[in-house]
Amino acid sequence: MKLEVLFTKKLTDTDVRYRMAFPMENYQQDVFEMPKGELSKQFEVIDMEDNSVKKFTCSKRSKGHPKPVFCKGWIGFVKEKQLLEGDEVIFYKEEDGTGRFTIKIQARKIPCMVLGQDFRGFIRTSTYCRQQ
Repeated sequence: MKLEVLFTKKLTDTDVRYRMAFPMENYQQDVFEMPKGELSKQFEVIDMEDNSVKKFTCSKRSKGHPKPVFCKGWIGFVKEKQLLEGDEVIFYKEEDGTGRFTIKIQARKIPCMVLGQDFRGFIRTSTYCRQQ
């Protein structure tokens, strides 16, 4: 099995509230290919933390710049992982040697260290409590 990094993205406010836009310099059409004429497609992504399968819908605009975004399913992942602006996600492509591949994701929470204590957990809890 060959594991290759597709891209790493530092999450923005838009990424954690609405949808995640792909960084275009790292977008790989062959991995996130949509049928010709289609504007969206659902992808199964393996969460590397627990090997669970997440379903994200990738869509692109019909007019203007066709920048792809993960919309449906993405915000559920963000909430489940309690991700905030500044955290990172890493997308991987794992090939099995026969030409088939799976897409994997790893969420990396950036710590907020103060006097040796990570206060990011408190920030996450208070942020999510306020949003509910």
